[in-house]
Amino acid sequence: MQLSIIIVNYNVKYFLEQCLHSVVKAIEGIHAEVIVVDNDSKDGSVAYLQPLFPRVKFIASKTNDGFAKANNKAIEFCKGDYILFLNPDTIVPEECFKNCINFFKQHQDCGALGVQMIDGTGNFLPESKRSFPSLSAAFYKLTGLSIIFPKSKTFNAYALGHLPTNESYEVDVLAGAFMMLSKAVIESTQGFDESYFMYGEDIDLSYKVQQAGYKNYYFGQQQIIHFKGESTKRGSLNYVRMFYNAMSIFVKKHYSGSKATFFSLIINIAIWCRALVSILQNIISKSGMLLFDAFVVSVSLYFTKFLWESRITEGTKFTSTLAQYYIPLFTIVFIIGALLSGIYDNLYKPSKAFIASVSAVVIMLAVYSLMPEYWRFSRGVILAGGILSGVTVTLMRWLFIQLNLLKDVEADKYKQLVIVGSNAEQIQALHFIEKDDIENKFLGRIGLKENEENAIGSVNNIASLSKQIGFGEIIFCEGNLSFNDIISTIVLLKNKKIGFRFFAKKSHCIVGSDSKTTTGEAITADGHFALSSPYQQRMKRMVDIWIALILIATYPLQLFFYKNATIVFKSTWQVIFGKRTWVGYSSFQNKLPLIPNGYLTPNGYSNNGKFELNINVLKKTDALYAREYDWLQDVKIIYNNYKNIGL
Repeated sequence: MQLSIIIVNYNVKYFLEQCLHSVVKAIEGIHAEVIVVDNDSKDGSVAYLQPLFPRVKFIASKTNDGFAKANNKAIEFCKGDYILFLNPDTIVPEECFKNCINFFKQHQDCGALGVQMIDGTGNFLPESKRSFPSLSAAFYKLTGLSIIFPKSKTFNAYALGHLPTNESYEVDVLAGAFMMLSKAVIESTQGFDESYFMYGEDIDLSYKVQQAGYKNYYFGQQQIIHFKGESTKRGSLNYVRMFYNAMSIFVKKHYSGSKATFFSLIINIAIWCRALVSILQNIISKSGMLLFDAFVVSVSLYFTKFLWESRITEGTKFTSTLAQYYIPLFTIVFIIGALLSGIYDNLYKPSKAFIASVSAVVIMLAVYSLMPEYWRFSRGVILAGGILSGVTVTLMRWLFIQLNLLKDVEADKYKQLVIVGSNAEQIQALHFIEKDDIENKFLGRIGLKENEENAIGSVNNIASLSKQIGFGEIIFCEGNLSFNDIISTIVLLKNKKIGFRFFAKKSHCIVGSDSKTTTGEAITADGHFALSSPYQQRMKRMVDIWIALILIATYPLQLFFYKNATIVFKSTWQVIFGKRTWVGYSSFQNKLPLIPNGYLTPNGYSNNGKFELNINVLKKTDALYAREYDWLQDVKIIYNNYKNIGL
């Protein structure tokens, strides 16, 4: 056997599906095998993919033991002369494996081979070629000089920024996302070091390849897509911790004496500095707008109060006890209303700012009406201040959009869309797109040849079409169009602010990623699920916790409703800690958004596996629940069927 391909998967089944479609095409004419190790994915990856790819060997691990251990487990089954370690969030062109094997045959000293990787927007990924970690490289990376001078041989030595991306040459380090080795080299190096959980194991293996007397080559003429960010959120503190911990393991293992001690010190400083930066970024991205909104609301209220006192009451100050607490209380209520409305999931949504201000006004006026007369001061100030707050917050967001300080996700939502492929492929792709998007966004089909019927242009002149039409999103249909042609086209169109989506022939989803640092997007044949949105996920969690707290607070009363109230009491803690939810699916379905097991089903039954309805009916009910989900659904289901919780 010529080639064994190992893919380690963790919760990225849709990206892996596209990857496997490309791999299956690329091994045509090669005696090869494909092995997928699933590291205890929770998204039903194996159940979803195994029927679609009967030629692929799936190894389902019951625990997540990390990247290195999973690959080593698969090596035991490999029969190929060459072994390729491949990430699940990749797409490879048709001739990729043949070209790599030929490269090995032409370079007898080649122990390991990597390729040029580009992200989902067509931009080069620097980790495709690297040098070994050094004190100077760590310093330049830590101080940001490597970013300021990306082409410098000195300041960006770690990423070999001075070397051209489209040529081939010997390097120190290859990326584990695509790393091909001969079986003889694997045996002499004993595979990956399992001390590494994730990150760093590719650096370590690259080092061992050189120590064994072989060379690591970067094959710049061969490109693949690596979406990145799909298995780990690269901006998270967990990523920072794992990455720098891997560097620390490498240094302790391969450096000695004072050099290792000093290097470890530098790495620990880097960990703390990078962690601090990550914390600040999270605060700015998650809390920055919240704090800014609180400031804007407070200023708006102070301004309203000032105008009211100077114009309406002609200089008479409010003396009510509530007056001094009015502004901070209203601000807090406004922010809570904004959080619940989902304004921080979508930073440019005027309607959500309006909902937040209306909610705050209604709540404050309701509380105000229940207060004693001597606490009251002015309904007009509450009403006018609330309206001004909502208007000001909305206008400030609009201003930030104009200054490019915020991304206009509403504008992105209505980017014009084109599909590249045949007429039949267009029809298939449109099944994945919501009806509203087809009517509002879909511009037309770009054909594969000149002057095709029902096509707005040809893929051969797609660059000029993008200037003339200004579309912002492309779905590439693989089939009549090869993966190689798709990759070449996105490289041609990179930096044009176009979002690329990929739809492999016979696949059940469309995938894409517009950033190398965040998770990508998968559009499935089942369409859009409201339950997938961060807002609804958060609201579902809030409903779970509030219901649990109410049950705990009223525990003595539950003794009258349940035969065994102790079971219900235990259930509340399972829900509070996120291990269960009050309302879940009737049965496991790998196509639906992932949620914990529920105590109730969407039909209101106790989720004990004893159902009166047909399983197909239950599945359709589950799908409808996920697609049309609203947090009020859970409240109604729990209210109408709360006695079933204890069954």
